[in-house]
Amino acid sequence: MKIDFNIKEILTLPTTIMAALSLASGILLFSPTVIIEKMYMVDFRNKYGFIIGIVFIVSISILVVNLIYKISTSVSNAKAQKRFFATADKRLSNLNRYQKAILYVLYQQDNRTLPLPLHDGAVLELEQKMMIGKATSQYMVSDLNNAVFPYLLQPWVAEELNNKSNLLLEFRHAFEDQDDKLSRQERTGDYYL
Repeated sequence: MKIDFNIKEILTLPTTIMAALSLASGILLFSPTVIIEKMYMVDFRNKYGFIIGIVFIVSISILVVNLIYKISTSVSNAKAQKRFFATADKRLSNLNRYQKAILYVLYQQDNRTLPLPLHDGAVLELEQKMMIGKATSQYMVSDLNNAVFPYLLQPWVAEELNNKSNLLLEFRHAFEDQDDKLSRQERTGDYYL
């Protein structure tokens, strides 16, 4: 009987498997002889005790390191998320008027979704800042040069606008300014206003 051990596979075992290996090898190593005799494992422990000890040390070490890593990652993610929401008001206020108008139009929709130009820098910046997101991964467009794609307003933005009336008023004024600007451009034919 030949058993192939791949170190990489052993090191990447799930935490639950590592915990089970640690527990099983620990029980075999540290249980009193009376209990081991009742399990008929005395000869096995005497013959393979060295290997069981190595399995215990390696598995408990990997388990502890994995647990420390997962705990530190979750704490770090929780802090980052808390910081993200704590600065939400400031990040929304720092947007330019055009971006605020885009967010306001999305906010006004019942389903918070609207087709927006795919190649618009302001739209891409809002997506990169996680304020809007694509509503689908595939969408048929008729004109590739002026493609529009359905975007949705991220729920945290809607919550900020719902909870902060001054921010909502600021976004509404930005929308009205953009609407006036588009009306003037259409009237005068000057698209560089």
